[in-house]
Amino acid sequence: MNRTAKLTIAMVDWPLLVMGSLAMWLTGSLVMDLLVVPSLSAAGMMAEPGFISAGHLLFSVFNHLELLFAGLVVSGCFLLHQQGFFSPQGQKFSRILAIILLAIAIVYTYILTPAITDLGFDMASFTSTGEMPAAMMPLHWLYWGLELVKLAVGLTLLRWSYQGAVRH
Repeated sequence: MNRTAKLTIAMVDWPLLVMGSLAMWLTGSLVMDLLVVPSLSAAGMMAEPGFISAGHLLFSVFNHLELLFAGLVVSGCFLLHQQGFFSPQGQKFSRILAIILLAIAIVYTYILTPAITDLGFDMASFTSTGEMPAAMMPLHWLYWGLELVKLAVGLTLLRWSYQGAVRH
């Protein structure tokens, strides 16, 4: 009757969690950017009346997944930094790069996606050609610029995480 249950909590493999999160996040972004969106465009979906709502839903869900991945990466980088996991260069900049990734995810979720959607709804009644309105171009250039930054920063963190895992 005097039994005590021991609760054992498995240690989280933070390097694997950071690398896995980065790999899934960057792969998902590339699939969205290079496969899904061009396929929708080639199929003529952008000319459909419901495309703006569907696009908003698609990108909104993906943006929230990006926030989840960014949170895992930031948490992991801060913890791994405390443990001296990264190389000297990674030790110096890993947290900054992780915060940049989080900032990009926040900009996508709370600024760019709503702004593009609002502009799309505003212009839907004026354009019926299915072409992107000129007023939307700066937002899309900003999106693509942030995508390139996200890819470069994410690959750098992935490389530093891998190098740290190999050393430890």
